[in-house]
Amino acid sequence: MTDNPAPVEPIANALTVARFPLERRKARSVEFMQMLSLDRDDVVEVMKEAGQKPPYALSTLKREGAREVRSRLREWDLSVFADAAELEDALRAWFQPAVTLAISETAEARDLIIRERQIRLATNVEQRLMDTAYRQQRALAAQQVSETWILSGRIIGGWEVVIACLERYREGRHVRKTKSEKLPVSTPVQTEPVVQDGNVVSLGAWRNRSKGTG
Repeated sequence: MTDNPAPVEPIANALTVARFPLERRKARSVEFMQMLSLDRDDVVEVMKEAGQKPPYALSTLKREGAREVRSRLREWDLSVFADAAELEDALRAWFQPAVTLAISETAEARDLIIRERQIRLATNVEQRLMDTAYRQQRALAAQQVSETWILSGRIIGGWEVVIACLERYREGRHVRKTKSEKLPVSTPVQTEPVVQDGNVVSLGAWRNRSKGTG
């Protein structure tokens, strides 16, 4: 081993990555977010390199998202909508802040994944182990990629519930009055964030989640 291995170039100063072509598209729909979402194998790779445990399975995240959205939809009075198109517009507007955040963070996560690969190709294990600053940055990058994976997975699961809801509505099987007076459907009830195992799982928090590693 050499006494003074060359430091690893910080992630922040690594070669700028060309954006994935899809990321430049203007449509910011749920479908677009799903198309852009990370591959779990890439997430596993980054987290393993940083010494972190594997990410949650997509099926687990989808169940969490579905459970939250199913609960929140019970607060909606679907009878106030003129037709399925109007209901779909309202549901998309409800999801849009979380979707926009997920798309933005997915673009950043893709950059981090590619930069990590570039660094591994340009350095050896010894350099990476001896560079404390790099290891810290790698851990933060892995955490960000993990959070993006969690956010996207929960949105995908929640949207599947929405699709099922729309199908039932179109078939005339889901129009009902709420049992008690609720806020207008255009402004769904904003609950306090629900925390499970340290991870925010409420849809309201998906929309308003600030960046960070917490």
